[in-house]
Amino acid sequence: MTYLVVVCNKCGRLMLAKVSQKTRQCPHCENRIHTEKAKVIASAKTAQEALKLIQALKLKQETTH
Repeated sequence: MTYLVVVCNKCGRLMLAKVSQKTRQCPHCENRIHTEKAKVIASAKTAQEALKLIQALKLKQETTH
C-alpha cells in the first residue's frame, strides 16, 4: 500500500493518507480534506516510512523558522 504526506488546506499541518482514501480528516483541526485535491508533499510505501518523512519535514520547518 502507498501512503501520501499531504498538507491540510485549513491549518497547514502535515498528515498521512492512504492513496486509496478519497477523504481524510485532519487530526489537528478536524477539517475534511479531499485527498485528490490536497497538496502532496511526498509519498511512501509504508505508513512508518511516511511518518518518518513527516517528522523530518517538521524538523526542517522548525530549523528554518
